[in-house]
Amino acid sequence: MKISIIGAGSVGIGVIDALVLLDIGKEIVLYNKTINKAIGEVFDLEDALPLLNGNMELKATDQLEDLKGSDIIVITIGAKQHIGESRLDLLKINAIIIRELMEKLDVIDLESKIIIVSNPVDVLTRIALETTKRDKAKVFGSGTVLDTMRLKEELGLRININRKNIHAFVVGEHGDSEFILWSVANIGPIRIKQMGIENFEQMKIDVLEKVKNRAYSIIEKKGFTKQAIGVAVAKIIKAILSDEKKIFTLSTTLTHSCNNLYSEVAISQPCILGKNGIEKTLLLDCDLEEIRLLGTSVKKLDDAYLALKK
Repeated sequence: MKISIIGAGSVGIGVIDALVLLDIGKEIVLYNKTINKAIGEVFDLEDALPLLNGNMELKATDQLEDLKGSDIIVITIGAKQHIGESRLDLLKINAIIIRELMEKLDVIDLESKIIIVSNPVDVLTRIALETTKRDKAKVFGSGTVLDTMRLKEELGLRININRKNIHAFVVGEHGDSEFILWSVANIGPIRIKQMGIENFEQMKIDVLEKVKNRAYSIIEKKGFTKQAIGVAVAKIIKAILSDEKKIFTLSTTLTHSCNNLYSEVAISQPCILGKNGIEKTLLLDCDLEEIRLLGTSVKKLDDAYLALKK
């Protein structure tokens, strides 16, 4: 099981750290244009292996050809989001990087599953999908997986219930227009709106704002996000390697939509994930407000994509 990570920045290192600590994968390759950065990170992790399981093979490289034969390739490179910037502010430079990278990866290996983590993840996933020659199910973005985990954590704290019993999803743009599918949010077998939660409508507003602005808050305080996104991507990787058939809110083309709103836009939506990548998308049921919010997200992402063509 070979996993390759492109980019030794904060997110790339967050991913490889999580893989090592959670014992996911047997061979991990860290690619970075500045080879010494990758070597240093690998050396540091190798020193931790005897304290953990000690069975992984770690390798640093500045040659994309070394990624050949990877089961999964994680792309984290690109311009970094700074204080005051939205994810869409990063688009122009990162779009060029992703397009060129996908062309090179197609020459090296068409079988690897590719996870886009670079931001803005939805538009970059669309670019990757239109560029690649590989099976489209094998290319997707990390989407709102972390946002959905943040949602479950916040609801668990407010309702005082185990997060594993919370079935709720953040969908749409991984960014400012994302929203929560409250109409199908469940606590165990019961719709959350039927739980008799005090001030429920205000709680919905507060929870969304906290989830949506969490990354901005972290970037403002420490300059970057790393640990949580690393674990989120590691869990996605584990689901593929173990063929878990788990549901993740991944970024992919909108082919199953509430109110028959189909689009070439790649957008975060519930997907069944297995050994071959995305097996099925599940965004099938929304109320009228959620249909409006989905349309807003679609338009925003499409406008950003079309602006690149001008």
